[in-house]
Amino acid sequence: MVCQKVLFWWAVVGVAEMGVSARLLEDVVSSLRNLPVIGNILQASFHPVFRPRLPSLHPAGHREGDDEDLENPCYEDLGCLYTSKDFYHPFHRPMNVPPYSREQVNVKYTLYTRREREGTTVGAQNVKQLINTSFSPYKKTKILIHGFLDTNTVTWMLEMTRALLRHEDLNVLAVDWSGGSRALYTQATANTRLVGLEVAHLIRRLQELSGLNPRNVHIIGHSLGAHTAGYAGERVPGLGRITGLDPAEPYFQHLPPRVRLDPTDATFVDVIHTDTNSIFALGYGLRQPVGHLDFYPNGGGEQPGCETIARVPLTAMTEGKNILEGLDAAQKDLVACRHYRAPKLFTDSIFSTCPYVAFQCESYKQYLAGQCTSCGEDGSKCARLGLEAERWPGRNRTQHATMFLSTADGPHYCLHHYRLIVEVAYIVGRLGSVRGHLHIYAINADGQIRELHMFHSAKTFHPGRSYTFLAHHRQDLTDTQEILVHWSYEASPFDPSTFCVLFCDTSLPLGSISFSSVDQVANRRYNNYISEGPDNVAMCHKQGHNLILIKSGETVKLASSPKCDLVTRRLLALLDAVSRPIRYVKAISDSPELVEPVKWVAGR
Repeated sequence: MVCQKVLFWWAVVGVAEMGVSARLLEDVVSSLRNLPVIGNILQASFHPVFRPRLPSLHPAGHREGDDEDLENPCYEDLGCLYTSKDFYHPFHRPMNVPPYSREQVNVKYTLYTRREREGTTVGAQNVKQLINTSFSPYKKTKILIHGFLDTNTVTWMLEMTRALLRHEDLNVLAVDWSGGSRALYTQATANTRLVGLEVAHLIRRLQELSGLNPRNVHIIGHSLGAHTAGYAGERVPGLGRITGLDPAEPYFQHLPPRVRLDPTDATFVDVIHTDTNSIFALGYGLRQPVGHLDFYPNGGGEQPGCETIARVPLTAMTEGKNILEGLDAAQKDLVACRHYRAPKLFTDSIFSTCPYVAFQCESYKQYLAGQCTSCGEDGSKCARLGLEAERWPGRNRTQHATMFLSTADGPHYCLHHYRLIVEVAYIVGRLGSVRGHLHIYAINADGQIRELHMFHSAKTFHPGRSYTFLAHHRQDLTDTQEILVHWSYEASPFDPSTFCVLFCDTSLPLGSISFSSVDQVANRRYNNYISEGPDNVAMCHKQGHNLILIKSGETVKLASSPKCDLVTRRLLALLDAVSRPIRYVKAISDSPELVEPVKWVAGR
């Protein structure tokens, strides 16, 4: 299918170069425009790159004029659109067409409040009518903007509107620009600039007519709607916040800030990236950071649950308040699951008891390795994805931060994260390291056992060292006081030193494990609250032995105990002693505290 699509577009380009009449190409464009939604999205994946460069194909309904008017159209009281060289690039943005006319795009706004939950719709040229509704300039205002091919009845907008109104008494304005979004992708990108003018005009008029403060306005845009929010924000001084939900990649990636969403478009700009794969891999989202705060759930690319179509029937049954909304969400999941994950994460964050804490890191790989679990001294190295992102301690500075976190496959996406510090003991006379897998299970106060999902493959453990792991679970396991540790040896085919041939020891000399809730520690810092209690829970052998020798295939239980703190201090002292002459470490060989583990049996 992909190959056929590519060949098709190259064929169209070839025909255009040979001088075939524009009439034939207009017929082709017209046919494509009438494709079903799913077919149109697939076509749009390739269209931005392969569309022929034909200046004669101007959209119907645009006013005639000279070349300057086509390049810089003006719209009565909205203002003008000036197209500079920034809007052209031989590969990333090879062609620009003028927007449709204001009448053809036909922007409309639907106001939702707690008094008007079914919504009141007014046209963009009749903004004054909003003053006679339940709109209140003294409440916060959220403006939602949909993306390519959608309308303001797309399920994510309806779900987010309901959640926002349950959470707080405010104004929600849903923007409908379906007259401009349901076009070929190149035309839709041009139309976003006009829609940006309309939304900016809306805010300015409400400011004039009712005293609305732009600082209390928050624009939330998905895909092309994210860049539309940027176009609006650049024309509204002092706009409070813009949230970009997986901003569209084609025609925006690697282009100057004027062309796309950027941090200057509002006082605070936060962005959630969920589909950062290349457009050639059917990825629709922007990879580059474009806000003050950029979140990359699961690294920003693959999203849990999107790798299989088995989720689609479940989506139809669980999302939306009726079957029509469910089917709409299911269709989006089928063709662009990762792209639509961003608005779902934002909506889920509104009422989630799970905090959605993300951490600043150089890469997602480093994040998974547990190297980025600190909020820093001023708390700016962590932030909460979603509605609470505006409480980020770094938002009043000029800095930019890239944040990572891991999420689940839904319907509730947030995960609780835990940091595990494994102390490997040193045994005099035992040389070499061991390689294998650690599996850790948390035991809660009711005796229920939950496996912690750890982000690592087989790992080599060296004696006398500590190792940090990041783990997660859907449930809050902060009350954990006991854990089960399972060890399994595995040799590396690329490291001969890990091979075990006769008389070798594949057991793991474990000292202790420190267990802490990453989210809990982050929330304390986020709320500027300093706890008097310890952040880590140290766990060791129940009798407080310094070392547990876990044979491959065995499982042992570790428990929190005051003795564990002593064990940790002994291990630290031992690590210090290892670097000194051998007489300082001889004492460990005489210690009677070396014990074999007690095997754990399920159900005991």
